[in-house]
Amino acid sequence: MPSFLTIVASLVFVYCSSLIYRLLVNFNDARKSGFPYFIIPFDQNSFFWMTTSVPLRPWLMRNMPKWIYDRLSLTIYGFEFHEKLRPYEQYAAPQGNDKSYVIVTPGKFEISTRDSEIITEILARPKDFMVVDLTELFMGKFGSNVLTSNGDSWSRQRKIVAGVINERISKTVFSESTHQTQGLLDEVLGQAEAGETNRIFDMMKKITINVLSGAGMGTSVEWNDNAGEKPSPGFKMTYIEAVKHVIDGVAGPIVLPHWFLSNYPSFLPGYKTLKALSYAVVEFPIHTRNLLNQERQRTVTAHGETRSNILSQLLHASEQGDGQLKGVKALSEEEMLGNLFIFTAAGFDTTANTLAYALVLLSRYPKWQEWVFEEIDAIIPADSSTDLDYTTIFPKATRVQACMLEVLRLFPPVIHLAKMTTTVQKIQTSRGMFYLPPKTTVYINTIGLHIDPAVWRNLNLAENEEKSETDELAFRPSRWINPPTESSPVFKPPKGAYVPWSAGPRVCPGQKMALVEFSAIFLKLFHNHRIEAVPLKSASGDLETKAQLESRLDATMRDSIAVLTLQMNNVYDVEDSQDKGLKLRLSKR
Repeated sequence: MPSFLTIVASLVFVYCSSLIYRLLVNFNDARKSGFPYFIIPFDQNSFFWMTTSVPLRPWLMRNMPKWIYDRLSLTIYGFEFHEKLRPYEQYAAPQGNDKSYVIVTPGKFEISTRDSEIITEILARPKDFMVVDLTELFMGKFGSNVLTSNGDSWSRQRKIVAGVINERISKTVFSESTHQTQGLLDEVLGQAEAGETNRIFDMMKKITINVLSGAGMGTSVEWNDNAGEKPSPGFKMTYIEAVKHVIDGVAGPIVLPHWFLSNYPSFLPGYKTLKALSYAVVEFPIHTRNLLNQERQRTVTAHGETRSNILSQLLHASEQGDGQLKGVKALSEEEMLGNLFIFTAAGFDTTANTLAYALVLLSRYPKWQEWVFEEIDAIIPADSSTDLDYTTIFPKATRVQACMLEVLRLFPPVIHLAKMTTTVQKIQTSRGMFYLPPKTTVYINTIGLHIDPAVWRNLNLAENEEKSETDELAFRPSRWINPPTESSPVFKPPKGAYVPWSAGPRVCPGQKMALVEFSAIFLKLFHNHRIEAVPLKSASGDLETKAQLESRLDATMRDSIAVLTLQMNNVYDVEDSQDKGLKLRLSKR
């Protein structure tokens, strides 16, 4: 009978042999692929590494030899934001292609690309390059939806969902956004000429979730309505509270089984978060079903008349049937819940974080505020008591929209788009033919793509702007404004060169809604006000210099992490009484 040590040694040998075999298979596939490649001899997909590498990044960077960290960092989630173009310049360019590379490991066969030709092909072929399994695991918690589904199921859902986001919804989003922004101004300023707060980023989240409640679910709320709101009988949370906890947990703990969440020991770290999430994952779908049933009843009472919100429009579209089988709804109840969840998750987190980056950037570069003020003063009526009109104002707000497009270029919510193959795929480009074996994961590097010098450097320079060798890295929203000789006032990037909302058949159906919401908030916020960062005081009482303040704002934006979407650390969940976060000042201009 073999000894315990013999059994252990045999298992270790089998495990190591399997890793070596996988490494050799991936090495052979990399040589045939046509892509540059380099070796990192450990499994980057192991659960241990995926859960520990992100918090360990600062320690690894400080303590590991640079030549090791340079490679190792490329296996840490979110490296695209921190490393920019370095891996392509350091490892891919010497092999004749600075747009893509393969990392050869014992884990999955993975390609990282910022090649617009390859990206255009991948995004144009959703049946060949499918949504990765992890996306379904995290984002399919409450039902199949347009983000997680593939094949015929995706085609059917996409057709319904795309038709829901129409001009009626855009008008509602615009109106709700301006109304909620007025609530923010009232809270920060009151009757004063200026007001300071380090909660403005949390307020942006409040605006976006309130807009979603009104324009998404048809339940309009006033700015202070939910301050003392109590859960309905039998519930632990209100709908808004459940939404917040679900979104906060969607990038990780939401996949944990409910028995684990509800029985997590109270003496361990994270107890309050996981306990709240245990209630939210149960109550969020119940709240959503209740809203659906209320809308069904309201529609019957109103003799079929629909309202201008996503829930009402989605319900109406589903009730129309799938166009093939009589009496069969286009979306199942589960798919309704799943798609309403995706609208909530995408509309809340992405827009709130984009607004947060925009506020810091405009505080850091006040000249672009002045640039935006010129447009706002030209398109908004002098009578500030007049409600802003979506139809007449939004199409003219090209500079405001350019600000959002520029923020999304430098700080895209999703730092990479992940796609996978199930069979052998080939892609033909001007660089040649590329071969992708089955079970390949392709990461479209949105960060690297959006700072490509060939596309973005010195684009649409104004007469008073000078050329720069690092212009593509700068925040310069004027690059999006075309010369008057062009047919369109806003620059349209080449195919595959700009993908904050993805592209091709699976492009995000909510991109117009995001543009409308961002524009409405900024038009209202900056109609009569400006924003600036509040200088800190040293122990001796001296205020920060301008250079020190700018350096602090730059550091705040660099200290970002990709959770569900890219976001700044340490700016959310703070109180005005706390000496935390980033304090900004709103003042009359």
